[in-house]
Amino acid sequence: MNDYVTDDEQVEKIKEWWKENGSSVIAGLVIGVGGLFGWRYWVDYRDNQAAAASEHFERMVQAIDQGQDAKAIEEAQVILDDYGSTAYAGMAQLALARAHADQNQYDEAAKALQALLDSRPDTALEMLARKRLAAVQYQLKQYDQALTTLQVEFPKSFAAGFEELRGDVLAAKGDAAAAREAYQRARLAQPPSADPRLLQQKLDALGSVAS
Repeated sequence: MNDYVTDDEQVEKIKEWWKENGSSVIAGLVIGVGGLFGWRYWVDYRDNQAAAASEHFERMVQAIDQGQDAKAIEEAQVILDDYGSTAYAGMAQLALARAHADQNQYDEAAKALQALLDSRPDTALEMLARKRLAAVQYQLKQYDQALTTLQVEFPKSFAAGFEELRGDVLAAKGDAAAAREAYQRARLAQPPSADPRLLQQKLDALGSVAS
C-alpha cells in the first residue's frame, strides 16, 4: 500500500480541516486586517494632530515675538483645548504663562504653570515650570509657596537659577543670612548664573545691609 495519501485524500483532508477551522481563520484575518487598518488610522490621526498643533504653535511663537500677548494666549489655548495630547501642549502652557505674566496677570500665569506641573512633564520641562512658577509666586509675594515650589531635587544644570531665585525670595522675606547662602551657592554653580554681575550685586547689597 502506498505510504502517501492520494491527491483525492489530500483534498478531503483539506476540506475536513477547513470545515473545522475555516471560521476561525476568517475571523483571524478580519481581526488582523482590522487591527492593521486601525493602527494605520491611529498613526495617521496622530501625525495629523501633531501637524495641526505645530501650525498653531508656530503662530503662537510669532505672536510672542511680536508682543501680541492676546494672540499668543488665543493660539496657546487652541493647542491645549484641541491638541492637548501632543508634545506641544507643555510648551503651550509655558507660553500661556509667559503671555499672562507679560500682562501682569500673575494669578493666570500661576494657573497655567501649575497645570503643566500637574500633567507630570519630563524633568527638564518640570524644572523650567517650577522655576517660573516660583518666580510668579515671588511677584505675588507668596514667598512661602515659592520656597516650597523650589524645594525639590533638581539637576545641576538648574542649580544657579534655582538658588538665585531662592535667594531673592529669602531676601524679600528679610532672611538676609539664608539669602546670602543661596546666592553663594548660585555663584558657585556650573553652569553659572545667566547674569553673574547682577548676582554679585545682590550679594554685595546683602553684605552692606548685614554690616
